[in-house]
Amino acid sequence: MKASIGIDIGGTKLLAVRLHDEEMVAKELFSTPGEDMVGSVVAAVGELWTNDVTSVGVGVAGLVRFSDGVFVWGPHVPGADVPVREIVESEYGVPVIVDNDANAAAWAELRKGAARGRSDVLLVTLGTGIGGAVIAGGEVYRGLSFAGEWGHMMYQANGLQCDCGKRGCWETVASGPALARLGREFIALNPEGQLARLLRKGDFTGETITRAADAGDETARGLVSQVGAALGQGLCSLIAIFDPEMIVVGGGLGSIGESLLGPARRVAADALHGGAYRPLPPIVVASLGPEAGAIGAGLLAQHHMPAGAP
Repeated sequence: MKASIGIDIGGTKLLAVRLHDEEMVAKELFSTPGEDMVGSVVAAVGELWTNDVTSVGVGVAGLVRFSDGVFVWGPHVPGADVPVREIVESEYGVPVIVDNDANAAAWAELRKGAARGRSDVLLVTLGTGIGGAVIAGGEVYRGLSFAGEWGHMMYQANGLQCDCGKRGCWETVASGPALARLGREFIALNPEGQLARLLRKGDFTGETITRAADAGDETARGLVSQVGAALGQGLCSLIAIFDPEMIVVGGGLGSIGESLLGPARRVAADALHGGAYRPLPPIVVASLGPEAGAIGAGLLAQHHMPAGAP
């Protein structure tokens, strides 16, 4: 039996799971890491450690150099040039892999989720930003290291300021914060409207607006549809580049469903190059939920175990 621990670090959470072979047998959710990100990883591994664990996988939102397990930088996670693999391996004495969190989630969806049985798949994750991963020929494609960072491709010249420091990135119009911004702008103009009353007592996030849309609020549905249209326009560009079998959409933006993906599919189909002569690839909801990144990190750790390791 292969036992591994998988860690998923995003802009708002650290989730740890323990896997026996490919099955999750334990999980723990931790608060957002502080400035000592790798210290939080070491502590989380310790919470789930058992003597049969033979590998650890860590997925981090941002630029990760897979070859040596260094977290290079990310707009939503603190730290730069952090030798995560070296530190965790020295602490626990087992092989450690470190990868981008979307790569980990894509691997989980390929092995156990919505993309099972496929070989050429794109994963798009919607949350604090937009993450992405490429599965090509049944393996994660990383380029030199940083493939899939399409949340920061140019969407609109001189557009909104992005957390990465540039303007007009795709994630400024198609992410959780983008949806929250649209909601705030609408409520500023309609402070006594139904949406304002509905959200007044809760945290104002993209997820709360998505929940309001799921509950039937028409204004919230319109805002989610607007973000969905921006999502679809970006997906059309990805389809033109990669021609995938399938696109899987996941992440922390509430419950991703038809209120978001319906407009995305319509816009992508309308804008697709040669759309009258080629089918739109399936654009589906990820099936593993918020555990996908942590599960995928653990599965990648098992997949990359050195030859001859137990």
